[in-house]
Amino acid sequence: MTDHRPALQLCHVGTIGAGGIESGYVIENVSFACEAGTWTALAGPAAAGKTSILRCAAGLDPVAAGEVRLAEGLRLSHIGLRPVTEQLATTGTLASVLDRLPAAAAEPLREALHRLDLWEERDTPVLDLTGHRQRAAAVAVAVADAPDVLLADDLTSGLPSSTAEAVLDLLRDLVDRQGLCVVASAANLASLERADAVVLLVEGRVVETQVMP
Repeated sequence: MTDHRPALQLCHVGTIGAGGIESGYVIENVSFACEAGTWTALAGPAAAGKTSILRCAAGLDPVAAGEVRLAEGLRLSHIGLRPVTEQLATTGTLASVLDRLPAAAAEPLREALHRLDLWEERDTPVLDLTGHRQRAAAVAVAVADAPDVLLADDLTSGLPSSTAEAVLDLLRDLVDRQGLCVVASAANLASLERADAVVLLVEGRVVETQVMP
């Protein structure tokens, strides 16, 4: 861990369902804080509120109660909260992303492309890649954006096991080496194993927050 200030905080956050206040809250009174250089996993059954929390934190859905706080000066990015094709629509090729970056900033992306087995396809338009390789490319592009806080939903969904492991290992390395703050929904044990803390959700509420050993 590189910094003990909260990079991202949710303070008593609630969101209202599509049917308005009569339909009740989708998530209610959700509070937790994430430091720089840590990985927080959101766990729970389907419809527990994991995606809703991430969308609120990303500013994609309105907050009906409480507050989301991003530490001053920090940059936020997200993966999986919009369709991959939408996220990559203006990317062109991965090589073109590399060309736009200064040398120091390009190195993390170059490393990501090698680790995610995308280097040989760097000149292929990303929208021409197969579905699971587009998902891997979206991770690489998000890393290239050099965020301080990365929100991720269904991070490894649809990925072959080897690519899924590479994605998780890449982000864990960025947490440890560069102080990235990751907040990600956890769909499996592999995701939980990378986490420093787990926020357990049931029916839109936090029922437990556990710091991992």
